Amino acid sequence: MANAIDTNVLGNLGLIKQPDVRQANAEMNEDAFLKLMIAQLENQDPMKPMENGEFLSQLAQIESVSGLSDLNKSVEKMATALQSNQALQASSLVGRWVVVPSDNAELWNEIGMAGSVDVPANAGQVMVSIKSSAGELIKQVDLGEQQAGTVNFSWDGVGMNGEQYPPGQYKVEATARIGNEFEAIGTNAIVPVDSVLMGKVGEPMTVSTSLLGNVKLSDVKQIM
Repeated sequence: MANAIDTNVLGNLGLIKQPDVRQANAEMNEDAFLKLMIAQLENQDPMKPMENGEFLSQLAQIESVSGLSDLNKSVEKMATALQSNQALQASSLVGRWVVVPSDNAELWNEIGMAGSVDVPANAGQVMVSIKSSAGELIKQVDLGEQQAGTVNFSWDGVGMNGEQYPPGQYKVEATARIGNEFEAIGTNAIVPVDSVLMGKVGEPMTVSTSLLGNVKLSDVKQIM
C-alpha cells in the first residue's frame, strides 16, 4: 500500500490551496479566526512568506472583530442609560397638560374645551366645527383671518341652540380658506397626562391620557 502523502508537503509545494483567512473571518468568531491564521503561518511556503503588510492587515481584522463586539456592548449600555434618563425627565409630565394631534377634544366642567389647529398657510378664514359623537353639528367657532402656524381655540360648552352641553368628548374638525378654497386642517387636543409608560430598549416612550389613551412622547407638540 502506498504511503499517505503529507499534506504539509503538498502545501509547501503550492499544490493545495491555503486557507483564505480574510473570507473566513466574516463567518467565524475571534478564536476560530486566530486558529486559522496560525495554521496559515505554519503551512506557508518558506520561499514565499507572508508579506508584512498582509500579516498586519489580518491582525487588524482581529482587532476589528473584537472592537465591534465591545462597541455593541457600549451602545447597548448607552441606550439603556439614555432611556432611563428620558423616563426620569418624562415623569415630570404627570399632572401637566400637553398638546397632541387629535380629532377629539374634552369639554371639562367649569373650564370648558381648549384645543388648537394647524394652519399650513395664511388663511382668510379659519373655522372650527364641534360635533357630537353621532356627527351632529353643535357649534362653530370662527377664528377669522389667521397667519400660518398654530392657532388656539376654546369653547364654553354652549351650543348654537343656546343650550349648555354636558362634559365629555366631542369631535372636532377644522377648515381654512386658503386662496379661494376651503381645505381641512389638522386639530390638536389639550389633555392632562396621567402617567408615563417606559417600553423596552428601542421602543418609544408613551404618555397615558384619559382622553386619548397612550400617546407617543415624540407626538407631544407642546407642554403647558
